[in-house]
Amino acid sequence: MARYITTTGSASTTVRAISASTTAVANERLLVDTSGGTVTITLPSTANTLLNDTIQIIDVAGNFGSAACVVGRNGHNIHGLAEDLSLDLGNSAAVLVYSGVTYGWVLAGS
Repeated sequence: MARYITTTGSASTTVRAISASTTAVANERLLVDTSGGTVTITLPSTANTLLNDTIQIIDVAGNFGSAACVVGRNGHNIHGLAEDLSLDLGNSAAVLVYSGVTYGWVLAGS
């Protein structure tokens, strides 16, 4: 995978390996291992004031197909819906960008 680009000014990207449920922070790349079961990533609650916040979620162990990664919306929409997102395709990655109140977090790529 190439370099990770963020549009939030001078903010740097933080990389974190996780295998248990956690809350993401802005401009973070999460290397998620669901070998032990489903993991929930809760999106930041303060996104409504930080347009263009970015969260990248990567299936580092290739297990999302058998144990999904659930993205908890934390009060914000995901693609305009008041629903959590389930990432259930093995060996996948998702980039979520906060676009504002109406659409909330949107998938911007992989």
